[in-house]
Amino acid sequence: MYTNKAKRLVLGEGETIGHKHVLESSKEISYRRVDNCIHLFLQGTGVLTHDEHDRIVLSKQKYRSYHQVEFNPMDGSISEIFD
Repeated sequence: MYTNKAKRLVLGEGETIGHKHVLESSKEISYRRVDNCIHLFLQGTGVLTHDEHDRIVLSKQKYRSYHQVEFNPMDGSISEIFD
């Protein structure tokens, strides 16, 4: 199911000034990318960091990371969210 392994994984990168959402763990992170989504399994505790907000500590389990979009109900348009 998971095709890749790493101890540091960039989940998303800002388009403007290069800020990143980075997930790190002392144990391997198993993951695979599917369309605009990353399926991952933390085999131990992980820490998600970003330059502009507090870190988030994640426990051992399965997660899914999505590329966020914004829907405008006024005109029905969908646009990408830039960090």
